[in-house]
Amino acid sequence: MAGKARASGSKRSFGGLRQLPSGRWQAQYTAPDGLPFKAPRTFQAKDDAVAWLAAERRRIELGTWTRQLQTDVPRRTLTLATYADRWWSQTESRHKPRTRTLNRGYLDRVILPELGTTPLTALTVSCIREWFAGLDAFPTRNANAYSLLRTILNQAVDDELIAANPCRIRGGSVKHRKVEPVVLSPAEMRELMSRLPDQWRALILLAAMSGLRWGEVAALRRSDLDLSPNGMLVTVARGLTKDRGTWVVGRPKSRTALRTVPLPEALRPLLVEQIERWAEPGRAGLLFPSKHGGFLDATAPRRALTRALAAMQYPHMRLHDLRHSAATIFAQAGSTLSDHMALMGHSSSAMSARYVGTSAARNRVLIEGIWTD
Repeated sequence: MAGKARASGSKRSFGGLRQLPSGRWQAQYTAPDGLPFKAPRTFQAKDDAVAWLAAERRRIELGTWTRQLQTDVPRRTLTLATYADRWWSQTESRHKPRTRTLNRGYLDRVILPELGTTPLTALTVSCIREWFAGLDAFPTRNANAYSLLRTILNQAVDDELIAANPCRIRGGSVKHRKVEPVVLSPAEMRELMSRLPDQWRALILLAAMSGLRWGEVAALRRSDLDLSPNGMLVTVARGLTKDRGTWVVGRPKSRTALRTVPLPEALRPLLVEQIERWAEPGRAGLLFPSKHGGFLDATAPRRALTRALAAMQYPHMRLHDLRHSAATIFAQAGSTLSDHMALMGHSSSAMSARYVGTSAARNRVLIEGIWTD
């Protein structure tokens, strides 16, 4: 193995091949002048690399080979747009449909309009920095687009098309919130429950007490719920997304999102009522179906949550904020970092820390506790 590439594992009578981490093939041979000569490009298929070596050997045998001839063959300039499109087309088997749709949007609307016509080898640190500084004020979108560009150019480095990745903006992929999530306390959760319509109590309280993502909640089947007398559990086995108007059921967001989460006993009567009144029949039936059957859109429960919070004179809250509430309650209850990551389905401690919030009421309790004898 040389550098980051891995050997092809085959010996040849003329020239040599090696497979790069990207899966593409590189070919080279010892030229008649005694010096190594590498193919001017890498190859998608091993057979293409073998064919190139055969053609080069034929030139040598015919006596028409010269280094000047071989190195002066004009090549089409590889632009970022061409390479990025190729990279995106190769992610079909690796990325979820929703992820590919989002990445296509970042490419078409954020990255390529400014940088697409730039030759891959002409991208510099200052060029990337100027592009990033000129983006409109959409922090999360910009961070995601920068992260995607960095990933694509890392692949270009592996393909030995560029020597180094020019994406070197410190904190460029860090997402800065424009609005802080709203975190509810257990007491506020109980009040919220009393103000919610019967139909949405189990769903919203399950999300708030388990920390499941909305796509994980909406994809739950009755078989995912264990109402054992010894303790209730919910198993996350799949996630639901919407890609260009079509529901897509697949694996959860990450491998660590495949998990089983314990549920508080206070949820039992609500879940029993949900199964009896609104869930689809059979173990494979959806736990939270839409009014007419099938997957539930977030619009109706979001409206119910907004109305209940308005009655509590509480600020506007997103459904995703329920996950932040669960994360904060877990942390304040004394969960270890490992506990917290397992419950939330996080793959990094940094993400778990990002989800833990606080409130003015909580800070008041801590301050009073510090200054009371």
